[in-house]
Amino acid sequence: MIATTNLPATRSVMAHQRQLEVHSDFDTFVRTTYPGLVGVATALTGGVADAEDMVQDTMMKAFVRWDRVRDYEHPQGWAHRVLVNRCVGWWRRQRTEARYLARLRREEAVTAGPSPDALVFWEAVRRLPVRHQQVVALYYAADLTVDEVAGVLTVPSGTVRSDLTRARAALTTLLGD
Repeated sequence: MIATTNLPATRSVMAHQRQLEVHSDFDTFVRTTYPGLVGVATALTGGVADAEDMVQDTMMKAFVRWDRVRDYEHPQGWAHRVLVNRCVGWWRRQRTEARYLARLRREEAVTAGPSPDALVFWEAVRRLPVRHQQVVALYYAADLTVDEVAGVLTVPSGTVRSDLTRARAALTTLLGD
């Protein structure tokens, strides 16, 4: 009697062995190519974090196409080409972003910073007790009403009025006006 082999099981084992070979080949490729790719990307971008992201993208592309890439004469060369192209795209985005931000800065109205008197005033406010600081900031900087300040701080309106009066008196003393 002739022994019959279980063909589907044999094909499954062979396919599994083929997958292991493919993964082993790719693992070797990554181990040998990754450090050089990171070095190139770091040199081109100036930052390790951006470089590692680009190398990860490159390795993902290699993995997805590994059946073809591994048969190339120089798969490392292919990976370097993909990486360099990725870096070129990164530089283009950086330049576009820089031009956009420069244009945005030109178009926005430039306002003067706070006056020296305002800086002195707010420095004095920061020396007040905390709740007085909060009341003054909400009332003057946020332009809230007494009732709105009371709602924000969850205190009665009378307390806000009292705190404002005390804060003004303390600021008069601090500022010498």
